[in-house]
Amino acid sequence: MSHTPQGSIDALLARADSDEALRERLLTDPKAAIEAETGLTVPADWVIVARANGGSVELGFENDELPEDYLELVAGGDYVSNSGSGSGCFGIS
Repeated sequence: MSHTPQGSIDALLARADSDEALRERLLTDPKAAIEAETGLTVPADWVIVARANGGSVELGFENDELPEDYLELVAGGDYVSNSGSGSGCFGIS
């Protein structure tokens, strides 16, 4: 079954809610955890940060700034856009 990047990240975050080891990996090194768990390649110049929010993990970009190449993907229609909340990474809130 093929997953979209959005689906892969959503599933990863949902699993982290109940998997303490995964949650800690996301909080410690979110880029490595995303790549290892989803098979997605995160560009080297993207600085992803993870924050604990209650029992969940939230992902975002450093300084809440979207990388230019991410914006180009969204503008080109090749990537899932943000849900509209203004936060999150890979179009998640």
